[in-house]
Amino acid sequence: MKKPMFYLLCTTVISISMLSCKKDKPATPDVTETYSAGMVLKWNEAGTKAVAKTTGIQPMPESRIYAMINLAMHDALNAIVPKYDTYTSITSSDSEASPDAAVAQAAHDVMLALFPVQQTTTDSLLNSSLADLSTGREKGIAIGKAAAKAMLDKRANDGSMTAQYPFTPGILPGEYRATPPFDMPPYNGLVVLPGWGKVKTFGVISADQFRAPAPYAINSDAYTADFNEIKTLGCMGCTARSTDQTQIGLFWLDNIPLSWNRIARTLILQKHLNGWKAARLLALLQMAEADANISAFDGKFYYKFWRPITAVRLAETDGNPNTAGDAAWNLLSPPTPPVPDYPSNHALDGGAAAEVLKNFFNTDAMAFSCSSNALPGVTRSFTNFSDAAREVSLSRIYVGFHFRNAVMQGETQGRKVGNYIYLNCLKERN
Repeated sequence: MKKPMFYLLCTTVISISMLSCKKDKPATPDVTETYSAGMVLKWNEAGTKAVAKTTGIQPMPESRIYAMINLAMHDALNAIVPKYDTYTSITSSDSEASPDAAVAQAAHDVMLALFPVQQTTTDSLLNSSLADLSTGREKGIAIGKAAAKAMLDKRANDGSMTAQYPFTPGILPGEYRATPPFDMPPYNGLVVLPGWGKVKTFGVISADQFRAPAPYAINSDAYTADFNEIKTLGCMGCTARSTDQTQIGLFWLDNIPLSWNRIARTLILQKHLNGWKAARLLALLQMAEADANISAFDGKFYYKFWRPITAVRLAETDGNPNTAGDAAWNLLSPPTPPVPDYPSNHALDGGAAAEVLKNFFNTDAMAFSCSSNALPGVTRSFTNFSDAAREVSLSRIYVGFHFRNAVMQGETQGRKVGNYIYLNCLKERN
């Protein structure tokens, strides 16, 4: 089996054929209940395809892109009928505007700004989206344009374009240093986006609002336990790791913002959510995913804790008499992502997504299944959101990427991020 590459790019495959977009109908207050989610899902999917066509986008910028596209659609709808608070505080309101036109134009304009080289594809999708509309079409287009402009203006100079800069590695036990193959030419010590924790957040007050406590000391019993666990469960060819644990590790190698987007799309179809609710769910989810990544990178480059592959290979010189080194140790699916260990942004994303979904549906107990582009043909099923989030966290141990403390603290921090986003953003208006 071909091993998944670091930060695998993929596209969503969920069909939206079950839904048809409401066409050619002016918006009245009750349209918030009757408007189909079809156009929202069409452009949500278009955003994932645009990312997949672009080489080299890591999950952190990917989550920002999804947040911008889905928030623009949400704000456009709520500039027609203001059912929920908006992200950009757009004040336009015209109940005679076409929701489909507003959604399509808002998503198109944001995508065009983010992916100018894909203009032909994006323009073609817009033209087909608008083709059958007449009543309220021009008013909807105007609102969509205004929503997109407000989004692009708000995220301009948010720090995302200056997040890549040189990083000085550590030399002491526990300090992060480049991992293979990034410690050799042509990478020459590459560390990805050390400034991502300084990017402007979408919903939480600041990246360090829920920062995890310091990682374990290298000579502590807790660290020793985590070390021995990943040494025996996260290695290539580990006999202690079960077949199911191996599958879990490989399954969740998929890009995590896309994984949870795919789950949300499944639930929108399952629960037959209308367009306003679907747009809000996707916007809240992607806000939480974006802020989870920003918060994770704040912690990663605040603590700068080393990765398991470094820890195991250098254990003979770490000052802990209870850790046995292995210079040839390798993980289940190399390479290790070139960023510090603590906390795990995968786990943060999972915790944040689970909390948003639990709050949105007012229950943790909801059955769903999901697939993965990292392990085609495999489906995993869950009865609640918390179990899915925990499996995401544990997957990073089984694949050899993170110590247990990094994923458990990451999941806890992610839940705080997700809960804060849901309780404070895009709230229903009275």
